[in-house]
Amino acid sequence: MVESIESRYFRRNFYLGIANGTLVNFGMAFVDPFTVLPVFVSRMGGSSFIIGLVSAIHGAGWFFPQVFVSRIVETRMYLLGIYRNMAVLRILAWAGATFTIFYVDPGRSSLFLTSFIMCFLLTNVGAGVAAIPFLEITSKTIPVTQRGRFFGTRRFSGGVLGIFAGVLVGVILNERTSAVVGEGWLSNAVGSMAGRLGLLGHDFPINYGILFVLGGVLTALALLLFCFVGEVPAPSIQKPRKMLEHLMTGFSLILCDRNYRLFYIVRICWQFTAMAFPFYSTYAVNELGFSEASVGVFVSLWVGSGVISNYIWGRILDRKGNKLVLIITAGLSIVPPAIALVLQWWRLGGEVATSSWIMFGMIASTFFINGLIRSGRFISNITYLLEVAPAEKRPLYVGFMNSFTFPLMLSPALGGLILNIFGVAVLFSAALFFALCNLVLSTRLHEPRI
Repeated sequence: MVESIESRYFRRNFYLGIANGTLVNFGMAFVDPFTVLPVFVSRMGGSSFIIGLVSAIHGAGWFFPQVFVSRIVETRMYLLGIYRNMAVLRILAWAGATFTIFYVDPGRSSLFLTSFIMCFLLTNVGAGVAAIPFLEITSKTIPVTQRGRFFGTRRFSGGVLGIFAGVLVGVILNERTSAVVGEGWLSNAVGSMAGRLGLLGHDFPINYGILFVLGGVLTALALLLFCFVGEVPAPSIQKPRKMLEHLMTGFSLILCDRNYRLFYIVRICWQFTAMAFPFYSTYAVNELGFSEASVGVFVSLWVGSGVISNYIWGRILDRKGNKLVLIITAGLSIVPPAIALVLQWWRLGGEVATSSWIMFGMIASTFFINGLIRSGRFISNITYLLEVAPAEKRPLYVGFMNSFTFPLMLSPALGGLILNIFGVAVLFSAALFFALCNLVLSTRLHEPRI
C-alpha cells in the first residue's frame, strides 16, 4: 500500500507543531500581554487606554491581516514560504522591542512607549500573516480527530513550563516571590538559579528587558522549528480575485450562513468579556496594593490553570465536540468579573471586613479561572471553525472570521476608556453582562458532528 503524503508528514508535523507551541507559550509567559505588560506599561506612565491598547495589539495584530492573507493563500499551492518570511519579521521586531527597553531613555516616556508599541505591533502582525499558512499546513496533515489533542498538548506542555516562568517573573521583578506567597522551595530554587545567572538586582526597566530577552530566545527557537515541517500541496487553487470581490464573498458568508453568523456574535460577546482581562493585574497592584512580585504569581496561576485544563479541553473536543467547550467556558466567564465587583464593594467600605490574604486569594482566583477560560476558547475557536468550514473554502472562512473579529480585539482599549471615564465597577459590570450573553448564545450553536 502506498503511503499518502498526508500520512507521511503526520508524525513529523505533529511533534514539530507541539514543540513550536510549547516554546511559544513558554516564551509568551515571560511577557504575557494580560498580566506582565499591563503593569510594565503602567510603570512607564501609560494611561488605562494605552494599557488596554498594548493588550489589544496582541490580538488585533494577529487577526487584522488575515482577510488579506486569505486572498493570497487561495491562489498558492504551497504556503510555508510565507510562514518563514514572517518568522524573520517577528524575530527582528521582537529584537527591536528589547532594544527599546535596554537603550531608549525611559525618562522620555512618549518616545519609549511609541517605539515599544510599534515593535510589539509588528511582532503580532507578523504572527497574524503567518496564522493562515500555519493553520492550513496543520489542517492538511493533522486529522480532525487528533486536532484537539494537538492544540491541547501544545498549550499543556507550554503551560507546564509557563508555571516556572511565572515564578521566575516574580523573582526578577521583585527579587523574591516570598513578598506575596511566602518562602518556598520553588521560589528559593528559582531565585538561586536566577542569581547565579545574573538576572537579579536590576532596576526598572532592565528587569522587564530581561523578561523580553528570555521570551524572545524561546519564541525564535519555536519559529525556527516549524520552518522544518512537511507541507502537503493544496488540492486546488483559486484564480486571483479582486479585493472588492474577495470582500463581498466574505460578507456573503456572514449573511447567508446562519451558524457562521451566530459564531461571530458569540465571539463578539467573548471579546467584550475579555476587554477587562488586562485590568485585573493593574487593579491588584494599583488599587488593592499588592506588590509587582504578585504579577509572577498571577502569571503562574494564569498559565498553570491552562496546564490543568488543556488536556481536559482536548479530550472533550475530540470526544464530545467543540460546542460543549464553548458552553462551559462561557459559563465560567461569568465568575471573574463577579469576583472583581465583590472586591470593589468590599474595598469601598462594604459591611464585610476582609483580610489582605482573603482579598489576594480572591483576585488571584480570577487569573486561575480566566486562564481556564482562555485556554478552552483558544482551542475551541480554532477547531470549531476548522470543522464547520467547507474544505475548499476553509482559508476564506478562517480568514474572514478572524479579520471580522479584528475590531473586537481592540476591546481592551475600549475597556481602558471605560475605566478612565466611568471607573472599574462599570468595566467589570459590562464584562459580566457580555459573559451572560455569551452563555445564552453558545447554547444555540450547531454541533457539526451531529
